[in-house]
Amino acid sequence: MKDYEKMNQTEKQNFLAKISSMYYDKSMTQSEIANELETTRFKVSKYLQEARDKGVVEININYPRQRLKSLEKELVQKFELKDAIIIDNQTLPYDEIIYALGKFGAEYLQKIIVENDTVGVLWGKTISNVIKHMKPTNKMPITVVQLVGSAAKDNLLIDSPELIRRLANVYSGKYKYLYAPLYMDNDYARKSFLQEPVINDLIFSASKSKIALTGVGTVNAVFASSLWKDYLDDDINRRNAVGCMYGHVYDIYGNITESAINQKVIGVDINIIKNIEYRIGVSSGKLKAEAILGALNGNFINVLITDAETATKVLSLSSDLEF
Repeated sequence: MKDYEKMNQTEKQNFLAKISSMYYDKSMTQSEIANELETTRFKVSKYLQEARDKGVVEININYPRQRLKSLEKELVQKFELKDAIIIDNQTLPYDEIIYALGKFGAEYLQKIIVENDTVGVLWGKTISNVIKHMKPTNKMPITVVQLVGSAAKDNLLIDSPELIRRLANVYSGKYKYLYAPLYMDNDYARKSFLQEPVINDLIFSASKSKIALTGVGTVNAVFASSLWKDYLDDDINRRNAVGCMYGHVYDIYGNITESAINQKVIGVDINIIKNIEYRIGVSSGKLKAEAILGALNGNFINVLITDAETATKVLSLSSDLEF
């Protein structure tokens, strides 16, 4: 066996995958692997741990997952939704909730995508997890697009450009980048930029989306990127904003606030987005309940995928609102 420390990164990845397959797929003991590779059991154990640390091996515990149909029906009727998927999270740890949301989200998306569909994708860990679980039985021509500019996440793997590429590749489809930031401060420059033929065509194409796949962000999500961190904090807070979606901040009643940041978004007009047939919001956590409620009241999403605890909190908040 070649000295592991002298391998390049690709060779190391392949070696870790080989050992992992021997252990997990072929059920060989660590001693048997050590004998076959002429190494020690201690090193085999070390390599297996490294494989998990580097993501070569991912272990998922399949807790029982049940949907709460009565809660789903209540949400659909209350907010006139197209659909709701609510996971019973009474016995699930947080990581498993996120895993389950991704799995149910992927199954729902696979059910509604058909040939030649245009799918708009936003950003975030939850959406990344949905795409990770996509395993369609048939490849088909679809186009995946950005509805708004890039959020400039510090982790580029969960920003829109990477996620639309991944989803398109799952179907062997096409993807179109919107080569723009989420916000542009100079209003004159922004209007001129939007008139550029390439940008104008991309936004027009994205406006024809049948599906929008998005997370639900709190107000802090606006500043999750260091690029926007000093952007209008005080102004947003004064406007009673509770959530951020499609780059826009809104209040608990679903009203787009008068915050200046909402005038700086690069992308499809928010009123056009609200006419997309399937606007799927995937989100979890009681701390996001106000943001989810505002998104539902504002009709920014018409399919909600979340857990029971979050859904119950949303309904409770809704009953306390005065319109």
